[in-house]
Formats: sequence, C-alpha cells, structure tokens
Amino acid sequence: MTQAGNQSMVKKNNQRAIVKYLINNGATSRADLAKILKVSKPTISKNTNELIEKGILIEAGKGANELGKKSILVDFNKIHKYVLGIDISKKRFKITVGDLVCNIKHTVDIEYNHPDEIDFSSFINEFLETHNISNLDIAIIGISYPGIISNGEFPNILSEKINQIKLNKLVSSLNEFFDVDIIIKNDINLAIIGERIKSKLLNIDNLLYISVDVGVGAGLIINGKLYEGDRKGAGEIGFSVPNINIEGKYINIEDIVSKTGILNIIKKDFANIKTSIIYSLCEGIEDNISIEKFSQALNKNDDYCIKLKNKISQYIGVTIANIIALLDIKNVIVGGDIPLLHTSMIKEINKVVSELIPFHTNVNLAQIKNSSLIGAVEVAVEETIEMILS
Repeated sequence: MTQAGNQSMVKKNNQRAIVKYLINNGATSRADLAKILKVSKPTISKNTNELIEKGILIEAGKGANELGKKSILVDFNKIHKYVLGIDISKKRFKITVGDLVCNIKHTVDIEYNHPDEIDFSSFINEFLETHNISNLDIAIIGISYPGIISNGEFPNILSEKINQIKLNKLVSSLNEFFDVDIIIKNDINLAIIGERIKSKLLNIDNLLYISVDVGVGAGLIINGKLYEGDRKGAGEIGFSVPNINIEGKYINIEDIVSKTGILNIIKKDFANIKTSIIYSLCEGIEDNISIEKFSQALNKNDDYCIKLKNKISQYIGVTIANIIALLDIKNVIVGGDIPLLHTSMIKEINKVVSELIPFHTNVNLAQIKNSSLIGAVEVAVEETIEMILS
C-alpha cells in the first residue's frame, strides 16, 4: 500500500474510533479524546473538525473542568441521518423512524388481513409527511420479515406465498420513495437483537430466543453475534420433532404449541369436551374457538385447557432442552403470546428443562414489546454508521 493509502487508512481508523467512543460514552472534550484514544491532540482536533463539517459530530457545550478555560465538548450527531424500521409479521404493518443511537421517534401500527387491503405507498408518504421527515433524511431501511430470504430468493418451504407478496409489494413502494439500501431479516432474528439491546443483555455472549406465537421460531446470539446459518435458515425450530404420537406419525413442535396448532387441537377434540368451560364459552360452536376463548377458559381453571396448557409447556421445555444440550447456552428468553397465556407456564417450562439438562439454565419471559421492530432499527443503524464512516 502507498504512503497516501496508509495515511487514508489511519485517518479512517481514527475517525471511526472517535465516533464509536462518542456513541458509547457521550460528549467528550478533544483533550480527553486524545488521552483516551492515545492519539495526538492535533490529530484529534483535525479529525473532529472534519467530522463536524460533515455533520457527523456536533459541538455540545462546555465541559465541567474547574480550572482554566472551559473545554468545548464534541458529541456524535444522532440526528445526522434517520433510519426506518418496518415489521410486516403477524398480519400487521408497523413502521417507525429512529435516530442513529436507536431512539425510536415515531411509530404507527395497523392491522390487515391481506396485502391488497393496504396502500403501502400512500401509507409511507403520509407517515413521512405527518412527522415532517424528508425521504432524503433516511439513510437505510430495516425490514422484519416472517420468513427466510437466502441469497436474495425465497426458499419455497420456509416462506409462505402471502408473505412473499406482502414483502414484494412493500419493497416496490419503498423504492418509489427512497434511493437507499434495504436490509431484510427474519423477524425472530431481529427480535433477539431488539430484546438484547433494550433489556441490557449485551454482556451475555450466548443467548437463545424462542418465540411461540402464530408460529414457532428461534434466534441465536453466539459469541456476541447473530447466527443465521449457511442458508439464513437458523432458528426454524418449528420443524423440530420433540415427540412421536402413538400412531408413529412425526409431530412438529409448531403443530402443538403455536396458535394455529392449539386451535386445531381444540377443534379436533371439540365434540368430546362438551362439559368443558371452553365449550360453553364457544356456545358449542366450533367456529367460535379462538385463542382468547382458550385463555379465558384456562384462567377459569378448565380441566381440559389446563391439561392442554401443560402439554404445551412440556413441548416447549423439551425443545429448549434439546437446543441447550447441543449448544450449551445458559440464558434463554421465551417470547410471543403463547407463554403469556398463564402465569404458570414459564415455571413449568423451567421445570422440564431442569429435569432434562444437568446444569442450571435461566429461562425467562421476554420483556420488550415490538422487539422485532427495534431490531430492524438496530441493524439499519449499524449499517448506517458503517456507511458514514467508510
């Protein structure tokens, strides 16, 4: 590499170090930056001034030093650019704008049954106008998607056609408004990122996130980094088989513990549970069966629903134990609506795991709402920081 090339690389590294430090630690004087980063004061001054000219840094008032002239603090300009985070999972469209330290500014959430019911272009335009945001203010867009995209294509098995239609329509609308990169990742992978950041779990290098909701999925942080697998399909545990029924047929975990699976089980048993509370709540009409009715009957201690809840907890516990046995992860988070159906479920899941695994494992409920949306903002921010420092 030439001398000019070396100088350019040193300059980039210095500026990257300055920005990263300010993002993590807040406003700091130039003199303190020189001490902390072990770089000369003239070099720090030259690089901070250049970053200020670009709008990446700002001067943020005077320091608190007691003696002599007050030092001028510099800080990262968190509104140098904005990012959009979008979540299109669970028949919902959530859109949010975040600054460059992942502060969520504005969020809108609407529900729909089919992509044709929503005009993405009009919705995005209205969202930006309402919050006085120009499309030029947006650096990168992150999308949370309930499926897998590998090498730019949809695997036929892992991505439902309706979701593909939804995503294609959304991306087409975004391309009308923005000339920016769009990052698309699996919703559960983004959920573990969002949960890890907002629950302050960044000190945990290995983390397993299980989502039990409409479907069943997992996210993995290994050695501090998201693990997506060779084909971006890591975490598709809905295909795992924790048991075999008496007829010798393989039963996927998703067939038992997901919302769809639970409803199918109740419908199959419905004619034989006429004395149950859930049968009464549904007025004996199969079409009235819902997760809400199941939850109501469960909290009224309906015997049938209690037994089904216990079975669900057992299957979730077995699945977690199998993953732990392979990867030796001691911290597990369980998210989604199903683990929230009854207060006893997380305790029962922990009991199953402790019976199957000889070493202690922490299995806790997820604490963060909209974690996939937060994760979408985070990956967009990370990419934006890299872009402005390149």
